[in-house]
Amino acid sequence: MSEQRPPPSHPPQGPIGWLLSLTGRLIGLVIGALMLRVVLEIGGLYFWWPQEGSRHVFQVMKREQAELVSALQPHPLRDEIVMLLEKGTTRVLMVNRLLQKPFTALVYTLVSFMQRLIWLIIMLPLFCLCTIAAIVEGLVLRDLRRFGGGYESSSMFYWILRLSFPFKHTGVLCYLALPTSLSQFWLLLLIISAGIMYMATIFNLKKYI
Repeated sequence: MSEQRPPPSHPPQGPIGWLLSLTGRLIGLVIGALMLRVVLEIGGLYFWWPQEGSRHVFQVMKREQAELVSALQPHPLRDEIVMLLEKGTTRVLMVNRLLQKPFTALVYTLVSFMQRLIWLIIMLPLFCLCTIAAIVEGLVLRDLRRFGGGYESSSMFYWILRLSFPFKHTGVLCYLALPTSLSQFWLLLLIISAGIMYMATIFNLKKYI
């Protein structure tokens, strides 16, 4: 009777492999959100708001563009971003005269999706700041718990760790894919929630750092 060999262990992933894996996940997340947004928008075109037609996504695009331009007032790259958005809108209006209703809605959706991507990029410094503050706060609370003889549970740490990654991905996916106009308050709420998840993860970490 042959002995069962243990499955070969994979070598630990280095920093370059981790960066490549993270880049691939982000690209896959953006492409998946774009495809879901297009499907929802075309479905709404025929089932949810057939009377509005392509005007629905056009109004969403113009409303979010106005909010984005207003928020970019103190930004150093404001002129370049606004010029990019204006060129995209102009080309959409030119295509609108040539294409049928579903294709027009598709082009409007692409412009609206690009605006939400710009919002995410603009919010990256705030996300990094919130992450750093959450890690520092989590380390302080963790040390207070350890030196105070608090209860430690590894199951709680792994449960929060498993929950944090789907939470962030699902939040970004919903923000990019929802076909309705969204206030940027929801994006801020997503960043704060991610910071709370980071703080809870570090707080429940048992190993020394």
